[in-house]
Amino acid sequence: MRARIAARRGRRARCAAARLRGRRAVRIERVQVRAFGRLNNFDSGAAALPGLVVVLGPNEAGKSTLFHFLTTILYGFHPASSEGNPYLPWNGEDAGGSARLRLDGEGYAEVERHLRSQPGGSLTIDGRIDELRNRALPWVDHVPRSVFRQVFAVTLRDLAGLDSETWARIQDRILGSMGATDLLPARSVADGLEQEAGALWRPHRRGNQRVRKLQDQMRALRSQGRQALERDRDIRALAEELERTRTELYAARETRERERVAVERVQTLAPVRAQLVRIATLREEGGARAALESLPSDPVAHLRALEARVAELADRTAEIDRDLQEPEAGVAMYDERARSLLECSEEVESFLALASGTLSDRARRQELQQETSDLTRRIEELGGELLAAPLAEAAQAAISVLSARALRARVRDAHRARDERRLLDGVDPKTADAGRSTPAVAMLMTLLGIALVVSGSLSDLDTLTALGAAGAAIGLTLLIQWQRARTAAAAAGAGANPDSALARARHHQRETKELVLELLKDIPTEPALLDEPSEGLASDFERLQGLLRDQTERSRERDELEQRVDRVDAEATALARSLGLEAPLGAEALTHLLDRELRRAERLREGAAAADRELRRLRREQVRLATELEETDAALAAFADSMVALGGGELQRGVDATTARLAAHTRADELEDELERSHPDLGDLRGRIAASEEADESWTMDEDDLAIRRAGVEQLSEQIELLATGAKGLDRDIAHLQEEETVDAVDGEIASLQDEEARLVRERDRRWVLAQVIRDADRRFREEHQPDLIRRAGAYLKHLTGGRYDRILVNEASAGDVFQVLGPGLPAPVALTPPVSTGTLEQAYLSLRLAIVDHLDQGGERLPLFVDEVFVNWDRERRSRGIEVLGSLSRSRQLFVFTCHPELAEQFSGCGAVVLELEA
Repeated sequence: MRARIAARRGRRARCAAARLRGRRAVRIERVQVRAFGRLNNFDSGAAALPGLVVVLGPNEAGKSTLFHFLTTILYGFHPASSEGNPYLPWNGEDAGGSARLRLDGEGYAEVERHLRSQPGGSLTIDGRIDELRNRALPWVDHVPRSVFRQVFAVTLRDLAGLDSETWARIQDRILGSMGATDLLPARSVADGLEQEAGALWRPHRRGNQRVRKLQDQMRALRSQGRQALERDRDIRALAEELERTRTELYAARETRERERVAVERVQTLAPVRAQLVRIATLREEGGARAALESLPSDPVAHLRALEARVAELADRTAEIDRDLQEPEAGVAMYDERARSLLECSEEVESFLALASGTLSDRARRQELQQETSDLTRRIEELGGELLAAPLAEAAQAAISVLSARALRARVRDAHRARDERRLLDGVDPKTADAGRSTPAVAMLMTLLGIALVVSGSLSDLDTLTALGAAGAAIGLTLLIQWQRARTAAAAAGAGANPDSALARARHHQRETKELVLELLKDIPTEPALLDEPSEGLASDFERLQGLLRDQTERSRERDELEQRVDRVDAEATALARSLGLEAPLGAEALTHLLDRELRRAERLREGAAAADRELRRLRREQVRLATELEETDAALAAFADSMVALGGGELQRGVDATTARLAAHTRADELEDELERSHPDLGDLRGRIAASEEADESWTMDEDDLAIRRAGVEQLSEQIELLATGAKGLDRDIAHLQEEETVDAVDGEIASLQDEEARLVRERDRRWVLAQVIRDADRRFREEHQPDLIRRAGAYLKHLTGGRYDRILVNEASAGDVFQVLGPGLPAPVALTPPVSTGTLEQAYLSLRLAIVDHLDQGGERLPLFVDEVFVNWDRERRSRGIEVLGSLSRSRQLFVFTCHPELAEQFSGCGAVVLELEA
């Protein structure tokens, strides 16, 4: 069995080693420290770092700081707060930096971390950036930070041993299960079994023990059993007393019931029996009730009601016949003329809408006629002033297209040309025109105006002041015009030959006048107005154009109104002809007639509709009354026949006999209803009366006997109440005692606890024996089969010590250090504790760490190994062997060696290491 287990574990170890050889390694190729502790702007360089890197620097140069920075790159900041982290930059900046990692077969990864108010970081792979915050890199999750610090970060202080947490993890993962991660360590299983056994029972009373708790419970239950036995005796005594009380109660109730029946027979049943006898007598007098069921309760009243209803229906029928005349007349008034008019209502309403404005159109036409006459008169008056001949259509067309603006401009040109020619002729144009003044007149007006302004100001007369200001302004204006004219005349006389200038002025005057005549060539203008055309001529023609336009617009509007009025008159004639109106009517008269007749036809239609509805209602009522009259008459005849039959051929006798029989049955019903109301249990009373009659019991009793029986019933009721109260109290006492646990229940619980105690004792013994068997088997198995880790550690130690020690053993039974070393010259294993030399201890624990690093990152990336001053206590020979081992290991895993000894850095450099120097 052990051989099979050893073979299986050997196969697992070989498979694990194969997986280690096929795993990828994480390699740090570049380190950039922006600010971390004393390091500031540190960069390892663009060249990729190899598998073996030596960090050289004197004391306090930052080797430990760089060592912690690399750990932070892998696992994040610890502590994760800016207040408690010891590696905050000395210059006060935020801690941070980055590193470039190479993953075999997976390219490169850029890691950046910083510590501000909170830690942060990012991971960049193939251009994709992921937020890290303060999480560890995904390739180091398989190795906890505490184990990494103890195994992968080897310092001189760490070589003195392994802390308990790290070694516990290694034991459980490596030694306890021989590398099989799916099995629990035997030591953990044994500890668990012993703890479970101790929880069941221990020889001392410390802690919680289930067996001792059960024993305490059984002692308490035995005490409860004695109490339950006493309660059982009390319950039996109470039950016997309750049975006696119930027997007496039953006998008392039977006696009371017999006496109560006798008293009730005389007091209650006898009056009810007499009432029932009276009801039976009345039923017999009434005879068979089936023959009277179809008859009314009061035959006389019913006969009179039928006769009165027949008379009422006849009167109502005659009234309906009279009421039919009025709605029939209303329907007849809606004649064919009204119907035809309503059939053409759409045409009539359309005509009314069209003719609604005819009256206003006629009035507007008269207004337009008057306005057109006025405009014609004004045109003739103005044309008589402007034209040499009566205004014809051609002249009107020419005046309509005449541009008043162009005429005014040409008249102004002609006026200026005439003034210029007059200047050259020696005639002042200002004196040639009416209203022009001389310089003396202008000066006089100016002085007069100034005098008026001064007088008005002194006398506070605003009117006089305003008049003086106006006179002064006119005088100044005349002076300015006179001066300009004088200047122009002087310039004209001095600028050229006076004869040629005059000729040019006359020619220019003729040209401007011809331009005016050209515009008016199609208009027979008064020749006197054309000799010296003025701006008034243009204004008159412009006013004449406005009058002609107004005349044209009024004429057009008048023609449209005449056409609309004529169309309405034509439609009125056609509509009157279609409606059969003999005399032709105008639009206004026809409008009033049609509106009146249409409203009358609508009223007739509405009245006819209402009359028709009333007519239908009256006819329905007429039919209903006729039917009801026929039915009532038939009912009267049938009732009279039945009364005659019951009276032996006489109607009145039949009515009287029927009334008497119905009265007897009615009285019997009343008595029976009264009896049922006063005795809801009448059915039960009937049965008891019948039973008493069958038993031939007496229905009479004297008063003394009745009083004695009543007193006996009351005494029995009091006795029964006392007995019932006592029985209830006994029931409560028994129920209260029965709520407590019984002897059988307590005995059952004790037996159950005894069985549980026996089972737990057996279970405790079984687990304790199993724990001891597992511990013994595990100890012997570990002694015979050391895992690959221990053998590899022994090989490292053998190489480092030159064969002095070749094996490392694990002593699980040791209370102190579990590791021992064995060599060819040693008779027995030696514990790794003093007096073993410090150098040998460091070499043994370095061998253990080098052996277990591959096991710890099994299944994950191979992480870098950091070594800090591990060769301080080693001699030259063993230091050379250690450098050789680390150089060989750097081919599969990156190593960082931190030292302050230049000669050690040179030795590593000879093995292909790159040296990073830190300045003090």
